[in-house]
Amino acid sequence: MFLSLPTSAWILIAVGATLFNLVGMQWIIQIPEYRRKQFWMPVIGIVCVGSRSLVQSHTLAETLFLYAALIVGFPLALAPVRGQITRDYYRWLKDPTTKPSKASMTWVVTSMMIMLVVIIAVRAMGTKGGA
Repeated sequence: MFLSLPTSAWILIAVGATLFNLVGMQWIIQIPEYRRKQFWMPVIGIVCVGSRSLVQSHTLAETLFLYAALIVGFPLALAPVRGQITRDYYRWLKDPTTKPSKASMTWVVTSMMIMLVVIIAVRAMGTKGGA
């Protein structure tokens, strides 16, 4: 199925996902000291997904799909609550006992859980159709 795309197509998709993540996270994160740290996210994603795929003997297409899905998920989950994240951070600087807003935490956790279920379902369909 979709995992049968050529390796070069998956490489381009992964590069596009990385660029989307880098640009999106720079827009989402409004705190200067954390903006620079966002450039490590793709590196961490490559190491984590790559090592997991090596251990589980995934194909390169599966590995690149999982990487692209994971790396795109963070900006998609955080973009709707970017203003609240910044406000919560600056409130926390003034008073370290301040908790993050429940609405934004609920949104992030729920959206990430839904995305993980979708990623697992799509991967299962892609490997079943390609086998």
